[in-house]
Amino acid sequence: MTDLINYLTKPRVARSYSPMFDLFNSLEQSLAGPCESFSNDNIRFNETKEGSHVEIDLPGVKKEDLKVTYNEENCQAYIEAKRTITSKTGSKQETYNRSFNVNKNDFNVEQLKAEIMDGVLRINVPRKERAEQKVINVEVA
Repeated sequence: MTDLINYLTKPRVARSYSPMFDLFNSLEQSLAGPCESFSNDNIRFNETKEGSHVEIDLPGVKKEDLKVTYNEENCQAYIEAKRTITSKTGSKQETYNRSFNVNKNDFNVEQLKAEIMDGVLRINVPRKERAEQKVINVEVA
């Protein structure tokens, strides 16, 4: 509320877009913390006989700002990413955190591979080869 009162009582600045644009822009800046979170619903999971494939759109994320880890205790793969967004009002850093299950009984987690190219993170985990099931002869007594 104080932002609204300050906005309405301060003198207008030259080159202002519009009162509503300035109001929402200033409110957005005051509500946003120093580190925002970015979320992206463009996640694609694909499971085949060969393995599991995940693609996540992470535009603007550089390789050095990306970390993919696997925790064997809870069978979770974790993705942590950061990116810096620069606009007319300055720059801000955003973070992205996501996790998903990778069952070590079904997948070979030692061969988990991750690569980022053109803003798309691709994670591939090959499936473990399953032993052939043993057929048991049933005798009639």
